[in-house]
Amino acid sequence: MSTAELERPVRSKLERSEQGPQWGSSFGWKLLDGYIANEFWQPLLFGVGIVTGVWFGADQLKTIFNLIMKAGVPLNLAMMIIGLHLPAIIVMTIPIGVLLGTLLVFNRMSGDSEIIALRTSGVSFYRIMVAPLMFGIITSIVSFGINEYVVPIANRTSKKLEFVALYKSEMPAGSANFTYMERGKDMALNRVFYIGHHDGQSIHNIIILDFTRAKLVQIVSAATGKWNHGEWILEKGRTYALAGDSDITRIMQFDKLNMPGVKNAQAALETQKVAPKDMSMIELWNYMEVLKASNALGNDLLVRFHQKLSQPLACLIVALAGAPLGLLARRSRSNIGLVYSAAVVFAYYVLVSTSGALGESGRLDPMLAAWLPNIVIGSVGLLILYFKAK
Repeated sequence: MSTAELERPVRSKLERSEQGPQWGSSFGWKLLDGYIANEFWQPLLFGVGIVTGVWFGADQLKTIFNLIMKAGVPLNLAMMIIGLHLPAIIVMTIPIGVLLGTLLVFNRMSGDSEIIALRTSGVSFYRIMVAPLMFGIITSIVSFGINEYVVPIANRTSKKLEFVALYKSEMPAGSANFTYMERGKDMALNRVFYIGHHDGQSIHNIIILDFTRAKLVQIVSAATGKWNHGEWILEKGRTYALAGDSDITRIMQFDKLNMPGVKNAQAALETQKVAPKDMSMIELWNYMEVLKASNALGNDLLVRFHQKLSQPLACLIVALAGAPLGLLARRSRSNIGLVYSAAVVFAYYVLVSTSGALGESGRLDPMLAAWLPNIVIGSVGLLILYFKAK
């Protein structure tokens, strides 16, 4: 089929829309967007399904076998536990599906000369990009919603079910193995708090390292304690005073000891009922505010917080990058689109890992570390889009 024959139906549709009522032009544009958008969903679902299946099989099958074979967990319960891990995996694979969808769709449209037909009909390449733009926005919103409202609940439920399956009892309320570091304005370490278990009312197995005294370290250990009017009341414990050369200079046993100035530590203890990786964006923000009050906020939490937004927005970035990449392929080498897709996915996740590590270590600003993969992939896509639009 010649280019002229391909141009004819496109031109006729646009001409009919221009000759109709005032809403005809809008209908013509909607017709174009709808045609392109409808092409996206099948490769999107295919890409997400395939990658999720591979990811799930490589990461979760061993867990299933361990639960069934070693712990004797029933098959239906083991499948339910593993199934609750799916939302977190899907959030990671949606950008891959979006990239595959846009790249394959534009690769096919280029191979069938539909892009040429649209361009010669007076439709600019930037106008054609409206459909993948909207597609990227919608999938970004869906990804953010799953990551913010589904993943935290699913992960917490999975941990509770796994605890019940392994230990045949409900997971204890509160938090365990809580560690909190309190720093001064000069970022010097003042105190370190360790709580073995917090049941929501009392704290147990408390160890406090106090570095606030010059050339003297005080260690406070107690069996139990509770929060009362702005301080901890520790019970059944001992205090150890260590000189600069690490010799114990004094040991004092107590039945009750008031520990003031622990408001921030108590707030952090109450906030961290779940692991930071299982928190929603709002919960993580509140936890970070508590840590910030004692200069105890680490770069790892800052990177994770910014990734809560940057990772879902990757759907929009790869959609805009995948469309011009799809136009680079030739009819005789249509499979090159899959190669481009694999290369972009590999580059993106390498950037996520390396920039995240640099951000957590303080070698890169945490916000920049979270957004760097999107910036790099998006810049490459915009560059190719600029040259293809000429």
